Amino acid sequence: MKDVSPLIIVAGLMVVHASCDHSSQANPVRIDGTRPIEFRVIDDNLVHDTLLIQTTFDLGDGSFVMVASNREDTWEGLRLYRYRLATDSTPEMLAVSAPAYDSWTMLPTFFSRDSALASGLWVLANFGERESWGQKFMKLDSAFLDLGFLDATAVEWVDDGGTRALKRRNIGPFTRMEFGGDSLQIAFDCDSVFLYDDRAGTMDQVIEAKRLRYTWTPHEGLVLWLDGQKRQAATPL
Repeated sequence: MKDVSPLIIVAGLMVVHASCDHSSQANPVRIDGTRPIEFRVIDDNLVHDTLLIQTTFDLGDGSFVMVASNREDTWEGLRLYRYRLATDSTPEMLAVSAPAYDSWTMLPTFFSRDSALASGLWVLANFGERESWGQKFMKLDSAFLDLGFLDATAVEWVDDGGTRALKRRNIGPFTRMEFGGDSLQIAFDCDSVFLYDDRAGTMDQVIEAKRLRYTWTPHEGLVLWLDGQKRQAATPL
């Protein structure tokens, strides 16, 4: 778990507005790549004796992904479940992710080479409590496969009684994936990001989003690139 205080208070100095909200920018920089697939969020469509459901996504191919936890409090916490409904409306589980443990959220953002297909999905799952801890990176096909962890969050500055306060938000909606062969590149369509760990000894910094990207290949796995310098990314929680 990340050691995250609810707020970082910034006082006594000038802070440039840093956010993944482009609304205040006259000429925002746009990032190439595939945007997230906006699968429809639906009401719970099943009754399960042992699960408490947070939210459900309709993948459009007859299958669904839900974020759910056990009704009985366990140390495992939330998981992602891909399922379809049998003719009698009972769920047939197709894939179950690793647990989120003490994270309060596991909200997924979905990507695909072909936005019309729900197979071969790439998933970012936001982890956190009151603020984001970053994103677990997974491949979803016949199973959820953990591929790494992105120590990056969106940045929002809020006015807290006249004092600027930094909050870390879900960066999934601002993420762009560019696919090429069996590899992909991850970038962020915003001005600044919060990076928990640059994998070279520097922790907890706000940086320009254009300085940071991730790549994934079957051979090297998930790699963090900062200012063109290559570092192995964090392993999944």
